Amino acid sequence: MHAPTPLVVVCAVIGLVVLTPLAYLLIRALQGGGSERLSSFFFSLQTLGYAGRSVGLACVVVIGSVTLSSALAWVTLARDLPFRRLCTMLVVCPLAVPCYVGAAVFIGVFSPRGALGGLCSDLGLAPGWFSGFWASAFVLTLFVYPLAYLSIRAGLRGVDRSPFDAARVLGCTTLGSFRSGILPQLRPSVVGGAVVVALYSLGEFGAVSMLRTNTFTRVIYIQYESAFDRTGAALSSLALAALIGCVLLLSGRFRRSHAVARRSRGYRPFEWRLGVWRWPVLLMVLCVVSLGLLLPVFSLISWWGRTSLSIDVVALLTGPLMNSLLLSCAAGLAVTVLALPIAMLASRHASPLSALLERITHLGFGLPGIVVGLSLVFVALRLVPALYQTWLVVVLGYCVLFLALASGPIRVGFERAARSFDDAARTLGAGPWLRFRTVTLPFLIPGIISGFLLVFISTAKELPCTLLLSPAGTHTLATRVWQYTDEAMYAEASIPALALILISAVLVGVLVWREDLLESA
Repeated sequence: MHAPTPLVVVCAVIGLVVLTPLAYLLIRALQGGGSERLSSFFFSLQTLGYAGRSVGLACVVVIGSVTLSSALAWVTLARDLPFRRLCTMLVVCPLAVPCYVGAAVFIGVFSPRGALGGLCSDLGLAPGWFSGFWASAFVLTLFVYPLAYLSIRAGLRGVDRSPFDAARVLGCTTLGSFRSGILPQLRPSVVGGAVVVALYSLGEFGAVSMLRTNTFTRVIYIQYESAFDRTGAALSSLALAALIGCVLLLSGRFRRSHAVARRSRGYRPFEWRLGVWRWPVLLMVLCVVSLGLLLPVFSLISWWGRTSLSIDVVALLTGPLMNSLLLSCAAGLAVTVLALPIAMLASRHASPLSALLERITHLGFGLPGIVVGLSLVFVALRLVPALYQTWLVVVLGYCVLFLALASGPIRVGFERAARSFDDAARTLGAGPWLRFRTVTLPFLIPGIISGFLLVFISTAKELPCTLLLSPAGTHTLATRVWQYTDEAMYAEASIPALALILISAVLVGVLVWREDLLESA
């Protein structure tokens, strides 16, 4: 069935908005040196080194996150894991900790005056040893893996046991039956989680900057803020965008071309037990939670406690907290509304055009916030100067960055609402709005809510785009954390960081506690 023209036009306009950063980069790059500099830059050894480091970091983080997420998804779905629901909520909570906060915490823990500074000295480790490539990979994996966990766990919950049993009846071994009957069902979830983690890793700025890892994002920031090399930064951003495009193309080759499988009448859930391993496994889960959640929280409380008497907490939190809540709500609503037509076009009217428009939304998620921010500054000053340094432009930047987070869960809802239901309602005389409200919307609500929560959490933690686009003199919790940490005012930084973690943790808890929302994430 051909897609309605208004739907295609709306999705095309949304795609053009997401492509605004790339248009800015091309204009800036061509104005600064032409095609000759463009070709020489892309094939220089320095650029290849940055590309290799960025890709290598993303690969390590993806492998670590998918491995850790698969193990945690397996154990938290086991029928006999003690405190299973609580463990499920806790293993997702590291998502509430911004990566730059996690990096600052581990730098402090391993510093000479930190909790493990004495042990590091006894082992002969020099001050500042926790930095570079592997430190960045560790921090990113620890705080980003929940993005893959949500997808993998949802896929594992929906696995049908029937192909596994059929393979066993035909004489296959347990491992062979699992490989042929279970893994193909998990592939979309694993690939989806891996793509999100890869895009996040390629676009991460705060943690890699603190840990002094020269990926493209850190180099872009240095070129813009320190070297004032706008053209060089635009060229570096184009190279990063090319890497992101390669990731999206590769992900398309591994994804299934069909919609999400629906449970048939012969569906049998795949269930398992840990047996005597349940308590050691519980200990492993607690270790992960301790590193990803408890250590950052206790470290921040310790920083706050050192000089808590001299800090006016109410004055420090009121403005940034209100700005963060209002911006996150506005961004969540705007992104959810924009994701609805994209998800509808991709699920109900599959075509090369719909696939292209959907991948364009993922491109924005992988771009660094600093690139999106500067491109919108350029567009606002050239086209509508009155919008420069307004909250409307900030929300627009969030829409470009986080549209992919909401379109995925909403698309799942559209795919679960079988077209046969809509056709049956049409034959009974129901109009388009009545069919949407009574047939399609109930399937969409879990995806809409989970998409909103994911965008809310991501917006509250977003740093570089907010730094560039927010009105002068205003702050969010994220920018306050960055400001105080950059000035080594760790006690002051701990207060907005704790507030940010608390807000995000509550929303993560809601996301996990509602099983139907978790299935859609």
